[in-house]
Amino acid sequence: MKVAAQKVEILQPVLEYGLVAGRSGNGFVVTCDRGALNAAVAVSCLVAPEAGDVVLLSIDDGGCCYIVSILERQEGAGKTTELAFDGDVALTVRDGAMSIRSDEAISLASKDFELTAEEGRVTLEKSSFFGNVVENNIRRIRVIADSLDSIVRRAVQRFTNAYRYVEEHEEVQSASTRMIVDGTLTMHTKNTMHISEGHVKIDAEQIHLG
Repeated sequence: MKVAAQKVEILQPVLEYGLVAGRSGNGFVVTCDRGALNAAVAVSCLVAPEAGDVVLLSIDDGGCCYIVSILERQEGAGKTTELAFDGDVALTVRDGAMSIRSDEAISLASKDFELTAEEGRVTLEKSSFFGNVVENNIRRIRVIADSLDSIVRRAVQRFTNAYRYVEEHEEVQSASTRMIVDGTLTMHTKNTMHISEGHVKIDAEQIHLG
């Protein structure tokens, strides 16, 4: 059985230099030897074009024109080089590591942010955190610090069991202090001093001294 091969006519594009004049809808207006053309941005061209950029164009006789790459940008133009994508983007590295480095700063901005890793390390010379609500679900936390200063207007902590070990001195200063214990309160010290400028009141059914 013979199957006739269907001839498909494919337009062969040519490459030309162009100059970006400005935006036009979802594309750009580019001037070249053929005049002013409406050009779309090729998917592989990740750098977003800007007015004044010298670009490489792919043009065919059917009227299709694509910006293939950015060749040159005017000195003094926008210093920020933008990588533009449409839709979801996934960056995958297989059998290797990925590094992101910057001589100045790295900024991340997103409506929602998620970071998942089996192990993690963060090294910061100085850090600041600003947020409205923080929720932590952590099985174990270990903090080793030379100095820790916390300034909190209101703090509520709930524990099943809590242990605190202070090798040297501990001091608590407050306008008033109240301690409520449902069971037994035990204090064991080598020496105890209670100094009051006003009254000292001990109220109990039985009091044993000595």
